[in-house]
Amino acid sequence: MRKVTNFLIVASIFIVGLLFVWFFVIKGYSGNRLNTNSASVIKEMRNLQRLETASFTIEKIIDGGTPEENVFQQFLFGDRILLIAHGQVIAGFDLSQISEKDIEVSGSNLKITLPKPQILITSLDNTQTRVYDRQRGILISGNKDLESEARLAAETSIKDAACKGDILKQAQDNGRKQLTAILTALGFSTITIEIPDSSCLNSL
Repeated sequence: MRKVTNFLIVASIFIVGLLFVWFFVIKGYSGNRLNTNSASVIKEMRNLQRLETASFTIEKIIDGGTPEENVFQQFLFGDRILLIAHGQVIAGFDLSQISEKDIEVSGSNLKITLPKPQILITSLDNTQTRVYDRQRGILISGNKDLESEARLAAETSIKDAACKGDILKQAQDNGRKQLTAILTALGFSTITIEIPDSSCLNSL
């Protein structure tokens, strides 16, 4: 799964690079000059919409249900589930948030202020997520929504784990490196990329 995830991130970077080349070189090239006014930079970066720069793949065990005081009560009234969850968290930037004040172009010099990095996707891999154990008391029918609740808890737990692993810091560092490399290849001689610090508390 990690190999697939890494491939998707690399593919995303490659596609972003191609789009930049298309927008700034092929479409914006005229009279041997790049179309590097701030309005065109803003428009084309917004068109890219989302830049994925970091990914975590995590496995979690979720123990959910109604706890009972003793084994006998659990046997009669308990409803427990043990879910093995395999999930992915992707972080990056929502480039549609970029506005005119975030772009400064002076000849071949470019300064960009990116939006804060954020969690873009938190998802479970249904092919690898499974119920390991389910126990219902003999006197109850059980909670039909218990597995759905466990899956929601798993997504939250997986996101928390990625946050503790500094996924947003990784997204910030990777985003600066990727955009610097792309913009340098397009002919900008001086590139300044400012990225505000972000916290998972205010991330999606």
